[in-house]
Amino acid sequence: MPKIDRDQLEDICVTALQAAGTSEADARVVADHLVDNDTLGHHSHGVLRLREYVDAIDRGELIPDAGPRIVTESASTAQIDGNWAFGQVVAEFASDLAIEKARTAGIGSVTIRRVKHIGRLGRYAEKAAGRDMASIIFTCGGGHGINQAPFGGTERRLNSNPVAMSFPSALEGPYLMDMATSVVAEGKVRMYRFRGEQTPTGWILDSDGNPTTNPADFYEGGTILPLGRDEGHKGYALAFMVDLFGGVLSGGGIPGDPTDSFSNDSMIIVLDPQRFVPIDEAKRRASIMTEHIKDTRLRDESRPIMYPGEIEARARTANRDKPIELVEATWEGILSVLRQFSIPSGRWHVVG
Repeated sequence: MPKIDRDQLEDICVTALQAAGTSEADARVVADHLVDNDTLGHHSHGVLRLREYVDAIDRGELIPDAGPRIVTESASTAQIDGNWAFGQVVAEFASDLAIEKARTAGIGSVTIRRVKHIGRLGRYAEKAAGRDMASIIFTCGGGHGINQAPFGGTERRLNSNPVAMSFPSALEGPYLMDMATSVVAEGKVRMYRFRGEQTPTGWILDSDGNPTTNPADFYEGGTILPLGRDEGHKGYALAFMVDLFGGVLSGGGIPGDPTDSFSNDSMIIVLDPQRFVPIDEAKRRASIMTEHIKDTRLRDESRPIMYPGEIEARARTANRDKPIELVEATWEGILSVLRQFSIPSGRWHVVG
């Protein structure tokens, strides 16, 4: 599989996005997000998305030179229209605004609508925790990207509708939860297809509603099951509520009443913990709880208990200076973008 240094991969993305009409500043925001996700091992939200983003620009669904606009605002709330700009650009703006409002008002609740794929929610939650804030994020698909069956159903009716939460810590990384409300995000199924591997049992149904482990069956009319599998009513309920918070309250799209195209309509809530307890005390007690939970007998000695977010924190440290390994299909997608804009790939050194 091709390997390329992080800085070079980021430069490829910036160059391609600028050729597609994006400003250098916005291109760097998007590229940094994509490459960071690959660094963490979250390849479903990494540079494989470059081809997808350029295709959205070509269709006129993503406006590469657009930017966010505040529609309504109060001391603790704001509603943002993304104007179909890059999702990472809009969500970074919204996160900063929510953090600023939480700093002054104790809480900041900001919604975004008409916004393209915002990527890994954990990135925005990490930003809040890095500024000693806590956060909750709800993100839907604007009534598009429908890929999840409701509990008891066999047809697509919901998006994977992820939820993220974060809390500041005194450890290597923040406390971080970032998960789809479906049993798995669609991008993970895509990675199994790219690698030519079968998905785990209990992830997907085929178009006839039968269980399958062939990822191609999902893309031929199948569906992803809700989080919890046999107890999927819990994941389904979470997915339903995400559309209410992220879709209805943002003024965006919902299943049955979608926007013009896919939109990661979201609500970003940021809380200032110091309105409740001194931040050092909050971190100290969180560490006590973490140590207590980790100090337990293991089912498998090779798999230690980790706090939520520890895997990402360790991966970022371990992989920061390593080249990123890409599956062949992802690299071919990148090359197709470079060919589209007549950008010679020989400018960058790729191994393999």
